[in-house]
Amino acid sequence: MKGEPKETLLSTHDCLCLQSGHMVKRSEWVCVEKVFHLSLNETAIGNIVASPSQLKELGAGFVISEGLAEYVDNVVVDGDQVKVYAGGTDHPKELVTGSSGGLSFRKIFNKINSNLMIDREDIFMVIAEIVSELWEKTGGAHCSVLFSGKELIAKSSDVGRHNTVDKVIGYCILNKIDLSGCVLGCTGRQPAGMISKAVNAGIPIIISKAATTDEGIRLAEASGLTLVCRVKEDRFCVYTHPERIRGLTEEESLPSL
Repeated sequence: MKGEPKETLLSTHDCLCLQSGHMVKRSEWVCVEKVFHLSLNETAIGNIVASPSQLKELGAGFVISEGLAEYVDNVVVDGDQVKVYAGGTDHPKELVTGSSGGLSFRKIFNKINSNLMIDREDIFMVIAEIVSELWEKTGGAHCSVLFSGKELIAKSSDVGRHNTVDKVIGYCILNKIDLSGCVLGCTGRQPAGMISKAVNAGIPIIISKAATTDEGIRLAEASGLTLVCRVKEDRFCVYTHPERIRGLTEEESLPSL
């Protein structure tokens, strides 16, 4: 999964930094963000602030993850215009600004229908891949990955954590990869607006370095999604549907206070 050249995602700016007790002037890398105008079948949907890469994947993933279409025929990127052409569409009546900070319609199609299971050790394998050069240089980017089996099939970095999810989903949509057999790994927090993206795409397992919320847990439980958060080197918390993870005991499947 290839993105735009790295120089389009990064910019350098001068700043004053406290270093060893002294203020020094230096040049620092920062993320580039731009506004893109998204349309579905020639009807405007809204504007998305994103890193300028993988824009076809962003458009395809957004309309699927937000429940606006059942399938994507084509995506055309023309400057700052991301034009998605899709079928089984349903234009939403209400726009929601989610706690993930992005454009959201909070529309759910179906519950998760997947028999996918993973080993406990796979959780750490997924998290180990959520590293991006964009974050290492700037400290200002999120990253998401998709695994099928033990193979990394998609990876994305972006200024918005919701965009990284849309981009990896969009990659699978455009390449006809079955998302019901995939595991989604994220750096970002998992509120309901993020959970709904995976549910609409049919992804059965989310693994995140960050925390979730009460509504995120409620939606994951009701939708049949396995939610694993707060993953560190030697621990993780499984909040919903632990039956998809082999090697857990009942005590290990409950988050500790």
